[in-house]
Amino acid sequence: MNPIEEKVQLPDPETQFLVHPVDLPGARKEFLTGWWLGIVATPQVYTALLAFLWAVSNNYVTPILVPLVLVVIAGWISSKLTRGAWDYIPRKRHDKDRRMTLMTIAASLITSLALFVGLLTFMVWAASQDFVPGFSAYPLGMGAAIVVIMAVELVVKLVRYRSVDVASDAISLVVVAGAVGLGFGILPAGRALAPVDLLPGAAILLGVWLSWLLFRQVEARRNHG
Repeated sequence: MNPIEEKVQLPDPETQFLVHPVDLPGARKEFLTGWWLGIVATPQVYTALLAFLWAVSNNYVTPILVPLVLVVIAGWISSKLTRGAWDYIPRKRHDKDRRMTLMTIAASLITSLALFVGLLTFMVWAASQDFVPGFSAYPLGMGAAIVVIMAVELVVKLVRYRSVDVASDAISLVVVAGAVGLGFGILPAGRALAPVDLLPGAAILLGVWLSWLLFRQVEARRNHG
């Protein structure tokens, strides 16, 4: 069998066997572009866009359709670029477990702050409207579900002693929980929500999150075998 022809000059395997796309000038830009688009294709950003567009648009189609289309397109392009970046490296030399500390923290901050802004924009707008009491239940239910999921993930990572991920996830959890808490806090008098009112929004978010996890697993297998 002929050896795999390398598309770029890789480091000497004697000194650095495992290689990441950020190590290669020819693959770095492709990988980072895919990484940025991957941030857009997350449940947090989807929820943030839905909440924000619900507040600024004048219809019920835009807040649902636009975030869905943006997230799907961003996820598809991100997967293509990321896969292309990894293709520069033979699979046996993929450094797929490398810790990217700054990028991990940056992604957590961007997604959590986006959700913070989107959710609060919606709640401030909704508080000034003459809506039925349960109108705010959907975004708040989605936000509450994100807090629960993030808390569970944080506990799992604490058990596994993944310090970098724990730090970034803890920051995100504080920001998102703060946004959801403020959202409940600015509900007008007479519009209090019962826990059961949050279930439809939470169910929608759970479906989005599970779809996102499945997509990530499929892409990881395609990238690394």
